Amino acid sequence: MSTVNVELGGLNTKHDHLKSDLLQLANSFSDFVESDIKHKALQLAETRQGNLKQDLQIKFGYYAEVRRMATGILQGVDTGIISDDTLRHTTEEVMIKAPNYWLAPSLVVLASWIRDDKNTTEKALTESLKRDDYKTTLFFMLVMRRLGRNDACLQWMHRYFLHQNPHNLDREFIVILEAITTGVFQPASHQLMITNVKTWIDQLTQTDNYIDKQKAQWAEFFKTKGSLSGKKYPLLEEFATNWDSLKSSVTQARSHDALDNHFKNIFETTTDYSKSIKIQLDEILSLLVTNFDDEELPLQNEVRLNQLIIQKDGDKKAAQALIDNEKHIFDEKVDFLQMLTNAAFDPELSGATKVTQALAVSISQPWILEAHDTFTADYRNKVEEKVELIIDGFKTSTTDGTDETEQLQKHDKYWADFLENELKKLSSPKIGIIIGVLIALLALVILGFIGIIGALIGGIIIYSSIN
Repeated sequence: MSTVNVELGGLNTKHDHLKSDLLQLANSFSDFVESDIKHKALQLAETRQGNLKQDLQIKFGYYAEVRRMATGILQGVDTGIISDDTLRHTTEEVMIKAPNYWLAPSLVVLASWIRDDKNTTEKALTESLKRDDYKTTLFFMLVMRRLGRNDACLQWMHRYFLHQNPHNLDREFIVILEAITTGVFQPASHQLMITNVKTWIDQLTQTDNYIDKQKAQWAEFFKTKGSLSGKKYPLLEEFATNWDSLKSSVTQARSHDALDNHFKNIFETTTDYSKSIKIQLDEILSLLVTNFDDEELPLQNEVRLNQLIIQKDGDKKAAQALIDNEKHIFDEKVDFLQMLTNAAFDPELSGATKVTQALAVSISQPWILEAHDTFTADYRNKVEEKVELIIDGFKTSTTDGTDETEQLQKHDKYWADFLENELKKLSSPKIGIIIGVLIALLALVILGFIGIIGALIGGIIIYSSIN
């Protein structure tokens, strides 16, 4: 029998080894398959990368040259060191070689405007607007501001606002709003902005959906401003059965001071942000000039994806995750009320400063106040009327703690009743007498004056035991 047991044990050991070897083999095979897939994906990406770049060069190769030329022309216009003849020859050549690109006629407009060629300017401008009205408008609004042509800039700004949809605004709009608010654009632009903003708010507030959404966000924002130290009320935290509700009420009630400081900080700022805003405007202009055109984007995205696959040694999932994270911040679109709320909550995250934050709070004031009233009424309605306590089995409740004497009497009665009930369970009166004497002595020695109560309780126990 022992021989059979030994053989069975040997078989189990061999089975475990075999199972381990098979698992190791399966893992090795899985690693091999994964490595092979990555290797093939890497080879395919390298092949595609070359083909895609060749397609880009054939179809849009001159667009890159136009973008480089645009940057040089803008710098030349700023410094005034490029002759009119050079500008004319360069921009006309661009127009011929990039027949569908909006930036080509825009550069012709700029060059002909500088040499005061009205006829060519108007023709080229018409063509540029036809190719891409929005980009042309934004381009010339920023260029005119950069060159200090206030009247022309205001006209382009008026057209820029006509392009905006208050239900679906680009993230770049917050920078334009910021520039107007901080005075980077001419003073007349501020009134133009206010007029359009009022119209947008009227449109968005015709239904309750947009306002209710903002009020709900503000109410949640108010809830986050209250705070309560974890050790502020340690005894309540330990003995109150409804502590979570009490803590929530106290925390929300404490939010008002924090909110007062928050809004004071917004409106009392004196920092000059105009310099940083000018830099942001120039960055938008630079991106507008240097970014790929819409026609190129599908091919450029494929080139970028294959480039990342090569960088990640054939790992397509990692490459796709990276390209998803590279989406430009201006691609996000929100409605105007949401843009205001974002700027009011966290200006840095939304690309604004405290100046625009103050403007956003001012415009949003009506629904901020409504949200605050709702928030206050809500937590006041949920305030616990009593503190429910359980202290070593003693259950009680108090409204505000002013009934201390009554609570002590209840406490003494609870323990007297408890001891009496426990003593009734004892079969020998001697045990009760001994317990009573011990309680009386310990109470007098340890608790002093208060121990008299304990002594009395001990006396009651002795008396009860004797009788």
